[in-house]
This record gives sequence, C-alpha cells and structure tokens, in this order.
Amino acid sequence: MYDFLRRPLWILSHVLVVLAVASMVVLGLWQKSRWDLRASQAAAIEQKANDRAVPFASLVPDGATEFPVAYEYRRVVVVGTYSVADEVVVRNRSQGGAPGGWVLTPLVRPDGPAVAVVRGWVPLSVAEKGPGQRLAAPPPGEVAVTGTVQPTQVRRTLGTSDPTTGRVEQLSRVDLPRLDAQFAGSLSPAWVLLDGQVPPQPDALPQPAQFDPPDASQNFSYMVQWWIFATIAAVGYPLILRRVARNRARGEQVPVTDLPDGGP
Repeated sequence: MYDFLRRPLWILSHVLVVLAVASMVVLGLWQKSRWDLRASQAAAIEQKANDRAVPFASLVPDGATEFPVAYEYRRVVVVGTYSVADEVVVRNRSQGGAPGGWVLTPLVRPDGPAVAVVRGWVPLSVAEKGPGQRLAAPPPGEVAVTGTVQPTQVRRTLGTSDPTTGRVEQLSRVDLPRLDAQFAGSLSPAWVLLDGQVPPQPDALPQPAQFDPPDASQNFSYMVQWWIFATIAAVGYPLILRRVARNRARGEQVPVTDLPDGGP
C-alpha cells in the first residue's frame, strides 16, 4: 500500500519536508536564544537603572574618548549648567502614542567636558519650534541631574542621515560626534537620559522620557510560531501520506472533467 513512497518524486518530497521541519526547529531555537538574551539584558538594565546613582566622572573620566559598554544604563549624577543655545531636538520619538521628540541639551560642567542630557520629551508641535520658542526652558543656574548613562547612537543601515556640515537644530538620533561638531566646548562620549533633577523642571515640558528596556516578547512569539509550524508539518505530512495510500488502495482517482464522450 505504501510502495509509492519509494518513487523518486515522493522521496524528494520526504527530503523537502524533513529539511523544512529541521529549518523551522532551528529557527525556533535561534529565536529562543534571542529571547533569552533580550530577557537577560532587560533584567540587567532594570537592575542597573534601580541602583544608586554614582558620579558621572567615576564612569566616564575627563579626557575619555570612548564609553565602556559595561557601564551602559548605569545611573549617574552630574552637576552643571545647561547651554540652551546649543540645544537640539532628537526627532521621531513618540510617547504614549503621540509623535514628538527628545530635547537634547549640553550640560556644561565646571570641572570637565560637557555632558549631553536628554531632558525629556515634547510633542511634535513643540519639537518643531526653535530652541528659544519651545517653552521648555530648563531651570536657570546650576542643576544636579540624575539619569541613565548611554553611548552615542549609531546610524543603522536604513537609518536617516543628518547633514554633516552646518549647524542643525534637529538630529535623527543622539549622535554625539555630530553634536560635538557644532558645540564650542568639549563633549563627553556618553549622554544621560534624565530621570531626576534638582531644582526640578519649572514647566510641564519637557515630560520625562520613557525608559524602554529591550522587549523579548516578540522573540518569544516568533519562537512559538516556528515550533507550531514545525509540529504541523511533522504531524500533517504523515497524515497526508496515509490518506494518499488509502485512496490508492481503494482505487480512488481524482475525477476527470471535460473529457469527450466515451472517456479517454
């Protein structure tokens, strides 16, 4: 009844199904590894974000040209005065489903390079205005900022490019080298996402920017989907073979239509 399974075309079919099932299992395992990695990263980031803030200079000393990746998302405290004239907006940053941007302002320290600080989020209608019109001015004088420290953001393959020359008021990402190119002083190779400030922000804007650690849920969903597909193929293919074998044993054929009178 199952002799047809040894025919060349059916053997090719078996091989293709086995390869497909194996590929889907491997893809599921790959998504599981991504899920495990992102979940562990999210846990580590959350732990770092809840730690006591340490002085910025203890992680990024004066004169440093690179930011150690191990210190990413550590909470720091840095003291200085905001240079509003050098402020830019990082565009295309939504919050609560509303479009807008991040307000990125250099914080000039009295004893070291300035530190770029994302002071918070503003809606699109405010982000499109110039620095002196955003109604999101920081407190005057010296402030103490706490937040998570992060390295410069790098353009991805399909990312938007910013002008390389001239003065810009908007950036597509927290690009510290580009900001440093138009900043009169020296700029640290790390920036801070503000989560606290003394004295506090005098106005409602900017709002504190939401902190989003890596989300592993999508990788988990992909992992489950690939394994479901593999299970369907592994279980369904033998059932199809069984049905074909039964039909052949019963002598059943697919009805032939549109034949001339009298048959073939």
